[in-house]
Amino acid sequence: MKVHFLGTGAGIPSKYRNTQSIVFNFMQELKECWMFDCGEGSQHKIMHTNIKPSKINRIFISHFHGDHILGLIGFLSSRSFLLNKEELPLTIYGPKGIEKFVEFNMKITNTKLNYPIYYVEYNDTTTIYENSVVKVDIISLNHTIQCFGFKVYFKNQKGTLLVDKLREIGIEPGPFYREVKNQETFIYNGVEYVSKDFLGDNKRGKCIAIIPDTSYFEKILDFVSDADVIISECTYLKEEEYELAQKYKHINILDIYNFVKLKNFDKIYLTHISSRYDKATIDNLSNNLPNNVFVVNDLDEYNI
Repeated sequence: MKVHFLGTGAGIPSKYRNTQSIVFNFMQELKECWMFDCGEGSQHKIMHTNIKPSKINRIFISHFHGDHILGLIGFLSSRSFLLNKEELPLTIYGPKGIEKFVEFNMKITNTKLNYPIYYVEYNDTTTIYENSVVKVDIISLNHTIQCFGFKVYFKNQKGTLLVDKLREIGIEPGPFYREVKNQETFIYNGVEYVSKDFLGDNKRGKCIAIIPDTSYFEKILDFVSDADVIISECTYLKEEEYELAQKYKHINILDIYNFVKLKNFDKIYLTHISSRYDKATIDNLSNNLPNNVFVVNDLDEYNI
């Protein structure tokens, strides 16, 4: 799996940063790509990646501030042109009102789509999507308007088949191996076996936490405590701007140090960076961060 940062700026675009949008390439795991937020210009930024808009099956919107949503209608329209006659459905997840927002804007701009859109609206902490492989939970954040964070759990997967052990009882590689892996027990030559005795250790699934606009509060630490990867807004990168961050309900670098104390995480990626900082300032601040914390830039890509 891979994460692509299309836009990493806060509030308004700058010379080096577009407004917010993140895309996950889950093609290997799910045969899907997911987008989180869609700031203005996201449809242009995605052209600089190897992700095709048609591959994006799900879009998750954190809140209705323009730097997180004003690119959505344009992206949906472009996706329609690129699909030609294909009808690849798309699901949009967002706070209550997301369907009204999309449908009104498409109507007033006379935008016609050649694929169906399904909507999932929410207004409280809950599970918004789940299948046999993955689950998505949300948390209500503490911002100037209703805003949600996301946690993507990839469930533990069964271990690999122990082929030598299966051969010991006479089962050679073939279609029967699928039954061994997918069933709790199986019968061979009249004998019942327990499938887990022929499997290696379970593979632990990844957990990714995405924290859009918010000020720090205790529940957020619990929410990200089991994450392998944390993607968090960090609008204010200077410690002396802590009170400013609290005033506008954003994260300050001092809050990120609370995440760093967690033991489970592998990497922390910081996005939603204020346009007040020039590149030299950000480079200088980045040099003083722990080696597993990164200030990301537009079009950065990371394996996770």
